[in-house]
Amino acid sequence: DRDGVPSLTEKPVPAVSFLSGLSGRLLLLTAVFVLIAEVLIFVPSVANMRLQWLRDRLNTAAAASVVIEGLPDQELPRAVQAETLMATGAKAIVLKKQDASRIVAAVDMPPSIDAQYDLSDVSTLTSIYDAFDTLVFGGDRIIRVFGPVGESSTRIELLLDEYKLRRAMLGYARNVFILSMIISLVTASPIFFALNRLLIRPIRRMTANIQEFTADPSNPSRVLEPSGGRDEIAVAGVHLAAMQQTLQRTLKEQKNLAD
Repeated sequence: DRDGVPSLTEKPVPAVSFLSGLSGRLLLLTAVFVLIAEVLIFVPSVANMRLQWLRDRLNTAAAASVVIEGLPDQELPRAVQAETLMATGAKAIVLKKQDASRIVAAVDMPPSIDAQYDLSDVSTLTSIYDAFDTLVFGGDRIIRVFGPVGESSTRIELLLDEYKLRRAMLGYARNVFILSMIISLVTASPIFFALNRLLIRPIRRMTANIQEFTADPSNPSRVLEPSGGRDEIAVAGVHLAAMQQTLQRTLKEQKNLAD
């Protein structure tokens, strides 16, 4: 006041809303960590689902190819080819053994192939990249998928319409997202309420007491009553109450001297 600077009691005290307060920030941090957990669960799960979907088609095609492997010079009837392609969801099935290749079944051969994937050795990063490539850019492409038949040197190749794969991935991603959201909410809610009870409520109680004490520091009823705990906030409350009592004694002494 002597320097022309207003005292702290003359400055307006900002109102604390839910979003700007500690409860809102705690809720925001909880939501951020839940989203991070969602990503960590969602990304590898969708990538594994895509690989498993493609491998199931390869295994089904390989099982059908083994049945006709002993007939090298005969072509399957069109009805059998159609049933085989329907079971695998493929446009063509090619069996490669050493240097020879054989088209097991094929209808409506596409003029070009947009992408090809080798499932014999796929790294984690590659599977994640391919999964998001399918989710974001896939849907109307023709892909070539190939891999070994069991432990043999024979390889099976499929030409697939990526639309079915992308549709299956979107359905799986939706289910995983809903399930992981439920699990995350069930896990995060007790953490949020526990932290809110252990930290935010005591701090809010001390803040309200400081505001009340500032409005009438000579009133003995405005002195904070310590909670009696043994944590850091409880110790801070004990020291705050001691400071308030010391201030009240000082104000009382100054008043007696003035009188």
